[in-house]
Amino acid sequence: MKIFEKIKINIRNGKIRQIRFCDIPIIEYGIENNKKIRPYLVFFHKRKINRQKSVFYLKINRDEEYTYLSLQHWLDTIALKKHDFFILCDNQKLERNVLRKIVFADSNIKFIRSMRNAKLQKIVEKIATKWWSKATFAHLTTFFHARKNSITNFWNIDADDTMFVLDTKDIDNVLTNVEDYSVQNGIRAISLDMWHSRTRMKHWSFGITYINNFYEVYDICEELADSSWQKNYTECEIAFNLDWFFTYLKEFKHYRIESFYVSNCLFIHWGNFLINPIGSNVCYWQDGYLNYPILIYIYNDEVLGRIPIALDCKEFHSNAALGLMSNKLLFKHVSNIKFFPQELKRLHNIK
Repeated sequence: MKIFEKIKINIRNGKIRQIRFCDIPIIEYGIENNKKIRPYLVFFHKRKINRQKSVFYLKINRDEEYTYLSLQHWLDTIALKKHDFFILCDNQKLERNVLRKIVFADSNIKFIRSMRNAKLQKIVEKIATKWWSKATFAHLTTFFHARKNSITNFWNIDADDTMFVLDTKDIDNVLTNVEDYSVQNGIRAISLDMWHSRTRMKHWSFGITYINNFYEVYDICEELADSSWQKNYTECEIAFNLDWFFTYLKEFKHYRIESFYVSNCLFIHWGNFLINPIGSNVCYWQDGYLNYPILIYIYNDEVLGRIPIALDCKEFHSNAALGLMSNKLLFKHVSNIKFFPQELKRLHNIK
């Protein structure tokens, strides 16, 4: 870590410079929309929050190449209708790399870190086993931060390892439809079907989750006497987290908590697809099934690779067509083939 460091931050209509002392942001200055931004002290500069639209909490902790692909795609989607966002990151090196590598829509960039006070520590101990404690701190931080800042509707997204292989306009359209459905039907939390169908409706999970005016989470967690709620799931799990606690709230407290999927949409949950084909995968929802092409075509296992979509999952549609559109977007947003020099393209017969 350098004592003094200057970081160049890329924004669409200008450039920002941030000066850090012992990795703490001290001063920012630059140019935005052809207007000079005079140097200001970051600590005393209050960032604006747009509460008129749902706010996005983008949680990141992995410093991988796909982190920046996924985060950029999420930020580009968020920028379409000028939603506000917070990047929740507990890794200072990762935060610096994000500032260097991502192109932001404007200078209103807000990072926050997981809350770690004594009150929250007691709550996490009653919800999560040791393996999942850090993730539970991060997830709960979004709820408590939203409540403190009067944010009633927000998205809680694992932005470093999730990606819809859709154009940003299609993603925005899907997310807007999910929001409208949730508000109209009093759904308190609704999450993408990353595990619900996979586990035959046993497990609800976070990942890409919309929260609709669910302030009670704080009070519910504070009222927990112990971790006895976990006994309902010990046949299926030994490592508990906030996902399982929400499964419990859904089943035993009868809050309206649901799952959704996007038909004919390719989706990536990043990781090592061959070594860990359950925990990380490429998938798509089509004709009543959740399909995992790596398990189907590489492992030749249709039982694991083609799962019936859970009957209680809400279907949403994208304007794209699975296949040709997905292939184009993979080449555009994911593959490094676009960076090949002409000699390498000729070598591999790439047109």
